[in-house]
Amino acid sequence: MKNNTDTSESLLPAAEPAPEMAFDTLEEADGAPSLWDHVLCDVPFFTLTLLDRLLRRPYHTVTLEGPFNLKELVDDHRDRTFRSEKSLNRSGYLRIDRLLLRLEGEVFGYLEGDAFKIYAPTPEAAEAAASKFRRYCTPQAADKPCFFVISIEGHGPCTETVAIERLAPVTTKELVLNYGEDFPAWEAQWTERMRRTPSGLTIFHGPPGCGKTSYLRALMARLVNKAVFYFIPVSEAQMLSNPSFMSFWMKQTKRYLKKTKIVLLEDAEEFLLPREAGSRDKVSNLLNLADGFLGDHPKLHVIATTNATVRQLDPALLRPGRLVGTREFRRLTRLEAQRLAEAKGLALPDQNDYSLAELYCGAVSNPAFNADRQIGFAQ
Repeated sequence: MKNNTDTSESLLPAAEPAPEMAFDTLEEADGAPSLWDHVLCDVPFFTLTLLDRLLRRPYHTVTLEGPFNLKELVDDHRDRTFRSEKSLNRSGYLRIDRLLLRLEGEVFGYLEGDAFKIYAPTPEAAEAAASKFRRYCTPQAADKPCFFVISIEGHGPCTETVAIERLAPVTTKELVLNYGEDFPAWEAQWTERMRRTPSGLTIFHGPPGCGKTSYLRALMARLVNKAVFYFIPVSEAQMLSNPSFMSFWMKQTKRYLKKTKIVLLEDAEEFLLPREAGSRDKVSNLLNLADGFLGDHPKLHVIATTNATVRQLDPALLRPGRLVGTREFRRLTRLEAQRLAEAKGLALPDQNDYSLAELYCGAVSNPAFNADRQIGFAQ
């Protein structure tokens, strides 16, 4: 006897038995794995039901780009949810990784990462369903200084937004006080070169504590309406050149069509110092990304920071026309430090030159920073 209270039957997609010929053509001789086995190996278990439903039927898709208001979407379609996968991190945050909805009229919705794909029997049905789900797209937040961290999930690369909490000096006057009188003119020329070129490499070099990271924070605020920033740890820098990431970068280009994409590589000595057996491929990939064929696709500007001097860098990086820009973040002279200290109400230790860390945080001066230094910057 059929149980009228059981609703599982209404949610399970009906499966059509496949013609025997369909499986016969996929079989291979001599007991070798069939082509069907190869296909199924590449299909996550989560989507097998959807594959079975659409395998021999027409379907059309429309993809919505997120992020989405997932709580509202899930609450509104709880009775239409066929499958879900969630992750619970150590902080107790529950994240939805995948969601499969069966909607009316043989329409399915499949959420994975920041993409929600509608499957429908006709293009019109797919477009109509996509229009309804647009209400769950999170409105783009007002432009605030931030950067993206790229993480790898089961479905591929995705981005997480990190807001800049500690804003660094952002006015032209503050840039002069912290980085020298020539800095605003250099910045204007450099950002104009970035705007004109689709991809390229910039190197910030100089002793520790002289403001490279602080300026990157300021740059995010100064270019908040013109650029989007991504932070990539040096250990994960294969994201820049690995072919499997090209589609990710191209999607980011489409999403931020009118903005420059800037990737930050901090402490990138292994990519910048002369090539040896262990680092040859890394330096070559960075060069190719800067002005080779590889740079034509992801359209990335890379800013690499290093504590090394410009004379220690791989000469190939410094060839004319190869870099979009380079800047030495140097120690301030006593006169420059005195101006900054008076403007900010800072104590001025008795020494010949100063790092910003020594002025703002009272760090102990390291005489080694003063040895064999080059004052100024190269473009």
